[in-house]
Formats: sequence, structure tokens, C-alpha cells
Amino acid sequence: MIYLIWSGINMVILLYFFYLIIGFISKGKKIFKPQFKIASIALMVIGIVQIISATELDDNTNRISFVDNHEKMQGTGISQMILENNLTFDIQMSVTYRVGENEFIPIESYSNLNRFVIGFEWDCKSAAINEKNLNGEIKYDISGVLKWNLFGINIYSQPKAFEGIIE
Repeated sequence: MIYLIWSGINMVILLYFFYLIIGFISKGKKIFKPQFKIASIALMVIGIVQIISATELDDNTNRISFVDNHEKMQGTGISQMILENNLTFDIQMSVTYRVGENEFIPIESYSNLNRFVIGFEWDCKSAAINEKNLNGEIKYDISGVLKWNLFGINIYSQPKAFEGIIE
């Protein structure tokens, strides 16, 4: 529920920013009400600076390779799992692997956020895929940081760790 509230706060701030920009273009400085003038101007300036300084997200930050030069490998498969299921978003992971004679060779893993992710950013720090145990199960250990952003500025970084069995 706290994730939903945080996303709602981000959405309200974003909508208010667009209201200020459109109002400033159409009405000029009359858009700034005296009781909220300083906060409104600060929000507008921060928003404009965020837009100007925005960088493209690097999609490879959550990709971890276990094997070099895996493009030529035959007999690969992909297993996908949900690490955390929240009301507003999921943290998902997919593992690309190669199956040999009674062996499981992980090639790479990729994790990301899905669904309503406004105000959040997932940064996977490490992934470990362990060999089969006595029951023939393959365990994974994933750790990363869930960043809580407010208008694009990182406010809080929440460490997260997951472990489970690849099915």
C-alpha cells in the first residue's frame, strides 16, 4: 500500500508540474498563487532542470552474464519468475540457461520492474545461480536496490534480497 501512495504522490507532482508549465505559457506569472508561489516556482525549476539533464536509462544495468560469448550456444532456455509481487508493481527476473547432460548452465539473468512503476527504479547488484541440490532444484540468490524517486530525485534506497528455486 505504501508503494501505491508513493506512486500517487509522484503522479500528483507530475500533473501539477504540467499544470504550472501550461499555465505559465498561457497566463504568465499570474498562475502562481501567492500562498504557493515559492513552492510552485521551485517545483517548476526542478522539473525543468530534470528534463534538461535527463539521461537515457541503461537497460543493461540489470543484466548479469555468467558465461562469456554465449551467443553461439545451442539448446538454451529461459525461465522467468516473480521475485516480489506488490499491489502496484512486480520485480521480475528471467534466467537464460543451457541444458546439457544432467547439467544446468546459467548464461545470464535479467531483472526489472513491471506495471505501475512511477517513482521507483530497480538496480540489480548481484545474482547467483547455484548448482542443482540433492532434490534436483536450482537455487537463485538476487540482491539489489529499490530506489524511491520523487520527481526523478532519489530520496531513499531500499536494499532487497531474494532467494528461491528456479522452476
